[in-house]
Amino acid sequence: MTFLYLFLVTTVHTVAQENKPVFEALEEAFQQKQEQVLLPYLSGSFAVAGNTGEGAQYRLKQILTNYSAVSVKVLANRKVKKGMLYDVQFTQKDGKIDKSQALLDSDGKLMYITLFDWLYGLRRESESRLLAKIPFENYNGSIILTLKINTLQRPIRLLFDTGADGMAVSQHLADEIGLKVTRENNASVVGGNKQIQVSDGNTVYLDTLTLTGMGIAIFPEMGRDHAEGIIGNTLLRKYITHIDYDNNVMSLYSFGEHSYSGEGHTVAVTMPSGVMLLPGQLDIVESKSYSGNFVFDTGASYDLICFRPFVRSNKLLVSGFKPEVQAATISMGISSPTFMGKSYQFAVSPLVPMKGLLVTLMGGSSNNESWNPGADGSIGIRLLSRYNMTINVAENEVFFQPNKLYPFPQDFVLGGFHMGWDNKGQLVVLGTTGMPSQEGTLKVGDVIHSIAEHSSQSMQKKPAVIDQFCADSKAGNKIQIKLLNNTVISL
Repeated sequence: MTFLYLFLVTTVHTVAQENKPVFEALEEAFQQKQEQVLLPYLSGSFAVAGNTGEGAQYRLKQILTNYSAVSVKVLANRKVKKGMLYDVQFTQKDGKIDKSQALLDSDGKLMYITLFDWLYGLRRESESRLLAKIPFENYNGSIILTLKINTLQRPIRLLFDTGADGMAVSQHLADEIGLKVTRENNASVVGGNKQIQVSDGNTVYLDTLTLTGMGIAIFPEMGRDHAEGIIGNTLLRKYITHIDYDNNVMSLYSFGEHSYSGEGHTVAVTMPSGVMLLPGQLDIVESKSYSGNFVFDTGASYDLICFRPFVRSNKLLVSGFKPEVQAATISMGISSPTFMGKSYQFAVSPLVPMKGLLVTLMGGSSNNESWNPGADGSIGIRLLSRYNMTINVAENEVFFQPNKLYPFPQDFVLGGFHMGWDNKGQLVVLGTTGMPSQEGTLKVGDVIHSIAEHSSQSMQKKPAVIDQFCADSKAGNKIQIKLLNNTVISL
């Protein structure tokens, strides 16, 4: 999996102020260039260009310091779904006037100012409009986009990875493209941190769209899941992004008033440090619930992983959890021990809880005991790909709509192999612990016709049989597996 923070965020502490009208406080904050004046009037979901929490406060401080407004004037207001929308006029020192809108919630707290969004590259229109429909390759839920970078003419295939806040390629590909290093930065990866190089000011050609001024991180090694690198939340900051797994198409819309089509649920998200977080509740066993904030991570090839600090503080490895596989997760060369097993359920409200979801718990190592990831875990593509999704960072929300894969049984582990259904309805081998005893048997990507004489179609209709042959395997009984090519293997 990949889980990167390519940009550092500074914490700003709130200082209590006397009660003032929001826009009077905003004007005073500009005049004093002090964000503390405004902090008491910010909504808990206050955002700048989709960034919330510490990320929003950091950007607010930069705006107050560098944007020379001397007065703020309210022109009009009207009630909208999320509160009251105000038309606002900012006057700068040189007399220049900027028109903007500001949204206040039902408690009169500031949620966003469109001028602030614009200063950080997020532009809102009165209504969103379709800009591009881009076919993608689907590998068990992983999304592969084809694009070009700078003057390199050959197509480059990148993994769409919302667990990363930018783009990243290997040193080999960077050399081929001719990327010029402009700075160094600290990146947070699963289990630790790495110092990396970054190339700024690049141009990316994606279908009919041209993305300019793009930063690209360079790692010694990069590329997996049939891709040569990753493209992360760069797209999400520029467009409302709709992912249609039923047709393997990504649709990009401009930001603005947008209606979600079909039946589904909207989930509020936060983005304090460059990646989106979803609120989740994990029940390792029935009646033992643990709440946390989990990265929305299309670059992770599992269902759910809980990071080491969350596992340690909640003592999840001794909470009744029964691991079926002990392995390791490796991210950018940093390895952490992991334990995979079935949970009672996992829920992202208001979505229906996922019963029997496979969960991976991260064990301790010298790399991760002092690691502070800023999240409790990561929700991966095996869970996310059961939904068609519309990601709207301007409104800090994701619309989830169950797709064709949604009714299929949950992934399971048999004989050390991670198995599950792909978007074509085929039962496939998704992963392996890589134990020597498994060599020459099943391999990742194998399509399974039947297990213990139960066809993949019958398992879809009667998932209880999966629990039965998994229990038989744990008891030491040999389980016969027939592949689609008629090869028969015993585990």
